[in-house]
Amino acid sequence: MRDDVHGTEGFTLVELLVVIAIMGILAALLFPALSAATARGRRAICLANVNQINRGVMMYAADNQDILFPFVKNPDDPNREEPHNPTWTAYVPLTGRYVGWKGDPSSQDKVFACPADTFHLEVDSSRMGYWANKSLHSCSNVNYSSYFFNAGNAVVQGPVRVKFPNLFPGVLGSRLSSIRTPARTLLLGEAPTWEAYSWHSPSRPRQSFFNNALDMLGFADGHVSYVKIHYDRLHYPPELPRSVFAFDPPAGYDYQWSGN
Repeated sequence: MRDDVHGTEGFTLVELLVVIAIMGILAALLFPALSAATARGRRAICLANVNQINRGVMMYAADNQDILFPFVKNPDDPNREEPHNPTWTAYVPLTGRYVGWKGDPSSQDKVFACPADTFHLEVDSSRMGYWANKSLHSCSNVNYSSYFFNAGNAVVQGPVRVKFPNLFPGVLGSRLSSIRTPARTLLLGEAPTWEAYSWHSPSRPRQSFFNNALDMLGFADGHVSYVKIHYDRLHYPPELPRSVFAFDPPAGYDYQWSGN
């Protein structure tokens, strides 16, 4: 009498290749969905941050004679006023206690960190821009903040301001109650807004300054929105820097720099 021994058969090479191929197809199908979900999660956190900071800015104004952050005296010229430095993020230490932290700005203040802030535009000594693989939230020269304040009216001064007095609007030093269109006038937003690119869409742009970049903005009426930013490089006078904040966007955009 013969005893049959039943062994366990393994996968053949062809079967293994079929399984690997199926797994690859499934991964390819799932990856865009997972990436989209991750991007939505980052935007949701960023929206919450901007909402909290925006309310902190408005609370600061309420406690300071309705002023959206003051200009300060130039120590070398008492007759000249200028903004705090760094201009775009001088609001950060002034707003801190209104958003739940005390002390000096630091990279640990997560409310000022956009989770999509993993790179930013830098300008070298030749005025050429390049992508720096470093978050703005880790940089002390911007008060460790991913978010900038609408202070274009303070940044561009001198002959350019004299020649183009209606350009480079902003709300630094303004009274919050004086803003005529609060639902359209931004108070602050993600830093790429000022260079017309996005941390979100596309998540890694090939260049700065492109039209309809999507950024998160906080407005003077208290709402926060994810909006397209206008940039048109063809219509700048030759004397002007190619700045997104040089003038208000045309009709069809859901924001403006000026408080008029």
